[in-house]
This record gives sequence, C-alpha cells and structure tokens, in this order.
Amino acid sequence: MKRNDFLKACAAGVCGCGVLGLLEPVEARPESVNGQAAPGSDDLARAKAVLDGARERFAALLGVMAQQLDEAATTKLLKQLGRECASKNASYFEKYRGDLDGFVAAAKTAWLDKAEYDEKAGLLRVSGKPGPCYCPLVKTGRTPSRFCECTLGWQEAAYSIILGKPVTAEIEETVLSGGSRCSFRIRI
Repeated sequence: MKRNDFLKACAAGVCGCGVLGLLEPVEARPESVNGQAAPGSDDLARAKAVLDGARERFAALLGVMAQQLDEAATTKLLKQLGRECASKNASYFEKYRGDLDGFVAAAKTAWLDKAEYDEKAGLLRVSGKPGPCYCPLVKTGRTPSRFCECTLGWQEAAYSIILGKPVTAEIEETVLSGGSRCSFRIRI
C-alpha cells in the first residue's frame, strides 16, 4: 500500500491495527512476482485483517461514545444509525408493504428463524436464527451489547414500511448480551 492509499484509507475511517499489515510494499512481500501480488496470495487474509481493524475501531468508538454522551443521547444516535442502515434498503422493504408474510418468508432464507404476529394485540415478535451477530460492524467479544440499540432503529424503520404504520421495537434477547439469538418485540 502506498502512502497516499494509506492516508485515503485513514480518511475513510479504515485506519486501525488491521491496516498495518498492508504497509509493507508489494514488491517486498514473499508472495509477489515482479512487484505484483501473485495469484492465490493472501489478499483475502489482508482484507480480513482490514475488516477486523475497522471492527476494532468501531467498537472503540462505541466505548468513547458511552464515556462522552449520556444514555439518552447514545440511544438516540444508535437508533438513528439503524434507521439509516434500513433506509439504504427502503426500496427492498417497499416491495413487501402490506405483505408481512412475504417479508418473513424472504427473511427466513437469511437470518430470521420465526415471526409471530398477533394482529389484535398489535404485537409482532421476531427471532433470528441462533448464531453469531449478523451485523458486519460487530467484533465478537469487543462490541458492547449497547450497540444492539442500533438494531431497534433498523427494526422500527423496516417494519414501519412493511406494515404501513409506525412501530416501536424492544429487545427481548441479543447475542451481544449473551443470548443464543436476537429477538425483538415490534409494537404496532
């Protein structure tokens, strides 16, 4: 990685321990051939190191936020982050507007284990599949469980579109809090 590329990566927020492994010039790496990365080299390992560095930096940011902001401000920021994430996929949710069953069926192919909707009570309970956190920003063992408030914002934005009504979300269980899965109550 050239110095200018490194500075661009830092400006983009990718700077972290994982980036340090990329500072060695390509031509000095044992897997290089004529100054170019050899086919089958460990580019994937370096990309994973960069991602791990970004996750580490994000976990540190969450810790700094907790020290600098009160609980209400932290919650507000995290929920807004989740809403922003969901808004990037608003067109996806729009195609399921009024079709909760269709959305649930699609979500079950990826992360959702079950959904129970009590229309009379205005309550939807969703449970993810058991396993690690699905968020690409999470570093297991480092990201604080408080970050799950981001998912509340995502749930609220996504299900408000799908159900065509404002909703609020509550955490039942999360992987980052020591649970085996992430489960939420959506109040309509």
